Amino acid sequence: MNTKRWENITIGSRTLNGNVALAPMAGTSDVTFRTLCHEQGASLGCTELVSARGIRYNPSLDRSFRYLEINPAKEGPVAIQLFGYEARDFAEAIPLILEHPLLGKASFIDINMGCPVSKVVKTGAGSALMLDLPLAASILETSVRAASTYSVPVTVKFRKGWNEIQANAVVFAQLCRDFGAAAVTVHGRTREQLYLGTADWDCIARVVQVLAGSGIPVFGNGDVKDGESARRMLAETGVDGVMIGRAAQGNPWIFAEIKAALSGEEIPLPPNARERADMIRRHLTGLSEKLGESLAIREMRTQLACYFRGQSHASIFKAEAMQAETFEQVDRILCKWVQASAEQ
Repeated sequence: MNTKRWENITIGSRTLNGNVALAPMAGTSDVTFRTLCHEQGASLGCTELVSARGIRYNPSLDRSFRYLEINPAKEGPVAIQLFGYEARDFAEAIPLILEHPLLGKASFIDINMGCPVSKVVKTGAGSALMLDLPLAASILETSVRAASTYSVPVTVKFRKGWNEIQANAVVFAQLCRDFGAAAVTVHGRTREQLYLGTADWDCIARVVQVLAGSGIPVFGNGDVKDGESARRMLAETGVDGVMIGRAAQGNPWIFAEIKAALSGEEIPLPPNARERADMIRRHLTGLSEKLGESLAIREMRTQLACYFRGQSHASIFKAEAMQAETFEQVDRILCKWVQASAEQ
């Protein structure tokens, strides 16, 4: 059985302190949340997906900066993830990013070739690129050429395939190797599955096998939800690292748990209500500083539901929190929740 544990990973010219990454997630993996996850042990974060074409036609970056914003000093190594369906968009977008005084500090450019969402796929981007290998190769080759001018490695995230019949992850991994990817992440579900069903770790293991000896690290994604499942993925697939998506929503502490599990250390106790409330306040404060209080409150509602998930008295206080319109209201609800939890 594979014995890989917590270890540093070298991707191109960059070395990560550890092998557990936060997945790019629309509406979740903003700079505030990535910073919280890094504090808990995440080795790498990734922005929400951003349109390469949108950047190309908005070279000032003002319309997309909210999603591009990074803070390596606080969040550690970070990848900026782009999606698109035309190589020229990437050729022009990447220099705009890497010549920016802040965005140029990104550790990686990540190309999204796995998003299953209809509005992305119907344009020919995301996981639709797994159906068009010549186009995927052109986008990757162009991106690598553009980023290499700035000595920034390019990574790729993709899926098992479009569906079970067109499950071409192994062939796609070879394409990534041949056209210059410095690392890949494989989500063990097809586009047809979306986020349902079970992730196919055997598929991930086959990608590891085909890239063995290439120097290209492989991250596995799908159904890693705690320290034990992270250990199992490393053991059963041979991946170099794991990437955590939905299991991190409302749970940045998962990175501390996984780091401890992979390091052979004692697993930290789950956060109590007070610790959760404090993290929610920090998360909401960070969003408010970026978006303003009103918009931050609205956008935090999905995250609030995740923070309350599985907790005592959750249904009562979650319902109240989802109706809150100000930070003060959220704070009062959290205080009541912490008190109720302490009295049970």
